Amino acid sequence: MTNFYTYKFLTRQPNRMNAIIWTIVFILVLITIISLFLFLRHRDDGKYRELTIITILCLLLTVTIQYDQWTQNKNSRANNGQVANLIKQVATDRHVNVNNIYSNSTDLKNGMLIKMKDSVYEVELNSDNSSFQLHPAHLTNPKINLIK
Repeated sequence: MTNFYTYKFLTRQPNRMNAIIWTIVFILVLITIISLFLFLRHRDDGKYRELTIITILCLLLTVTIQYDQWTQNKNSRANNGQVANLIKQVATDRHVNVNNIYSNSTDLKNGMLIKMKDSVYEVELNSDNSSFQLHPAHLTNPKINLIK
């Protein structure tokens, strides 16, 4: 089965995971502030110092994970944007609605497939990806999974 991605899938922003991680960061900041306050109030009690250190380390780990997610999402959006631009160009050239064109790749690359209506085309890109040609192609497995 071949996966084909819709134009809507390629242009949407992945926000659910970012919201979860930012919520965790906010909660960890609150816990860190509370544990720091308790540590400063009870300097003789080592458990508050250790709790403060643990929450600061968790906060740093979470922020590092968020930064990694941000860079991955940035790269993914750039790649998806290139494919979305190709789909828009094909839609304009062939007078087809962008919602009726699907791509089997989220990265712009030579040999990727474009599906329009009942036809499948292979994309041939030049060396700097500034122009393309579509060649008719046939799938060996005609089962298609549309990812919206």
